[in-house]
Amino acid sequence: MTQTWFGRFLLTLCGPFLMLRSHSASLLADNNTRFALDLYQTIHSLHEENVIFSPLGARLVLGMVQMGAKGKAHQQIRKALRLQEDSIGEEFSALKSLLSAMPPKRQGFTFNLANALYLQEGFLVKEHYLHSNKDFFQSAVKLVDFQDAKSCAEAISTWVENKTDGKIKSMFSTEDFGPLTRLVLVNAIYFKGNWKKKFREEETHISDFTIKDGSIIKVPMMKMQLRTKLGYFFHSHMNYQVVELPYEGDEFSLILLLPAKDVALEELERNISMEQIQSWFTKMQEEHVEISLPRFQIEQKLDFKEAFKAMNITEIFIGGCDLSGITESSDLYVSKITQKIFLVVNEDGSEAAASTGGQVPVIMSLAANQFVANRPFLFILKNNPTESILFMGRVTNPEAPKMRGRDMDSL
Repeated sequence: MTQTWFGRFLLTLCGPFLMLRSHSASLLADNNTRFALDLYQTIHSLHEENVIFSPLGARLVLGMVQMGAKGKAHQQIRKALRLQEDSIGEEFSALKSLLSAMPPKRQGFTFNLANALYLQEGFLVKEHYLHSNKDFFQSAVKLVDFQDAKSCAEAISTWVENKTDGKIKSMFSTEDFGPLTRLVLVNAIYFKGNWKKKFREEETHISDFTIKDGSIIKVPMMKMQLRTKLGYFFHSHMNYQVVELPYEGDEFSLILLLPAKDVALEELERNISMEQIQSWFTKMQEEHVEISLPRFQIEQKLDFKEAFKAMNITEIFIGGCDLSGITESSDLYVSKITQKIFLVVNEDGSEAAASTGGQVPVIMSLAANQFVANRPFLFILKNNPTESILFMGRVTNPEAPKMRGRDMDSL
């Protein structure tokens, strides 16, 4: 089946998923980007409105399972991750390089990433897995009693909340654990960045936003002028724009893709060609741009179990799967994998948190270039040095009443 435009978009935009020099590592990086595409397409097909998820978080969770999986379970994960048969083990070094390349804190941003594996008491974890898990994923392995569901839910949720500066709360509830719960994988990602050039709050005003069904809602629309990369593109009778909003320090950027007023986002997704996407970075130029962007907040909980099953990762969810790289016991399988995302974009910058838990200014006088996001658009939040995707999704409704900070009545 021909690869969709969005896959080509990711492969072109994100380049290598990790900054690695060897040819084999480059292939692994390309495969990881293809995995991000596959997962996006699966998730996108299940959600008609706003979508956000962390490909990095999903990859790390699968990596922790893959490290202990054997047989069919191991093969299914490797195939979904598009890993080459002659590269066994190299992907873990690639992930380690990625995690090492992103410092936790610098001026203008904070990036925290933490992983933990919770096992039912009574399982004997193999020493090699303990060391490898810590080495490649900076992850801890903890033994708990899932029979005490309330205590486990509180303990794991508190861990996630602490790792995400309190943004992801109540990740698990008592209902998430039962008598057969054996393994819980938790991945917490927290990002907070300040814009390289901030929107001025006094420029924010109430404006119209046309949502997916064509109706108009009122949203707080931020506005500023800056010099940044911008491109105008035309393909299959469609016009669209691509713009980059850099964060302070230039380590992270938010990429926005906006169709013309008479083009539906879905139509753009269906018809943009790889050739057009490949031309973005040869044609995008530094320009003075007047940007109008709604404040928006997305909080979403995704069930990766169904998405992974659609990608033919099924073995790890059934009893008898081979996770003997973790423990000798055969009574170990994944019962649920979820990811909860929080993202807010405002005048100061962006704040995003993802937790994956797996059981198992002044306007220019001559503003020639305008980027007015008053209709559905796509976004990718990426780390520039490694070209890795932290968060990606689409905004079809900014949901203004749920914005943080000043609400509409205060404007």
